[in-house]
Amino acid sequence: MWIKEIKNDSKNINIIARIEKVSISTGNNGANYLIINLVDKTGRIEARLWNCDSNDEEIIKEGLIIKVEGAVNLYRQQLQLKIMKYHIIDEQEYEKYGVEENYFFISAPLNIDKYYEWMIEVIENIENSNYKNITLKIIKENEEKFKTYPAATSIHHNVLGGLFWHSFSLLKSALGLKDIYQYANIDWDLVICGTILHDIGKIVEMNGKNASDYTDEGKLIGHISIGSNFVKAVADELNLENENYEDAVKLQHVILSSHGKNEYGSPVEPSLIEAVIVSSLDALDARIYKVNEELSKVEQKGWTSRIITEDGRSFLKHYKK
Repeated sequence: MWIKEIKNDSKNINIIARIEKVSISTGNNGANYLIINLVDKTGRIEARLWNCDSNDEEIIKEGLIIKVEGAVNLYRQQLQLKIMKYHIIDEQEYEKYGVEENYFFISAPLNIDKYYEWMIEVIENIENSNYKNITLKIIKENEEKFKTYPAATSIHHNVLGGLFWHSFSLLKSALGLKDIYQYANIDWDLVICGTILHDIGKIVEMNGKNASDYTDEGKLIGHISIGSNFVKAVADELNLENENYEDAVKLQHVILSSHGKNEYGSPVEPSLIEAVIVSSLDALDARIYKVNEELSKVEQKGWTSRIITEDGRSFLKHYKK
């Protein structure tokens, strides 16, 4: 059974999934229980193992594949699994259970190879040679990671290829805005390269394409500063000087201010109109992804759980495609 096939009236749930996240909590009776976030290629679901012991806590770890037998509950309009029995499946048992590694990862819903080539064409058509050369060098040297890494562990686009998907979405949005804001004094070459590179530091920050955690470097420095350092290093390699080097600085600024405000993690706040565009598109795309993901967990019409990134607000699911 796939996660997306689980319904409120499903009986005797039996699924195999990847453990994406595990946390320990304590019930009103004083007993510990595990909150286990499960994922397969069709979706995500939260499961709970009640009255767990230290052995369960030692065995159930993030990244492992688990076979779960249990029952489904509807908690605050969202499906939740109650685990009755479980078994951790190691790689040697994949054939026995008829599973493959790619069964346990959600992939971005677009043809990444096709749109990567389109993105390269867009960059190559940029008039400003400094923005173009810096962006092409960074993207081409890190092509595989750029095309496969997630954009985050949980906040948004936390899927295989999520980093590319998110960057591609910002690029398409920026190109759509170009016609609308023809009257404005905007360097669209800078906007285009900013949308593509704003999160490039995540190829160092994320702990691999199947990441459920961050690297030490990512935790200590953060993807925004890492991305800015990429631009600085390439500008130095290209021996950019004077006005040419100023273009690199402007591109660094767009990356460094991409979260919009200091309290949201930006080392600096936007001081270029192009940085306003990139940071606004970044926030919009992340918010749409996260709210939509929570809405997708709601059965029929109802409210999501509180979403931390939306100041703890809940959202009403009133429409379904």
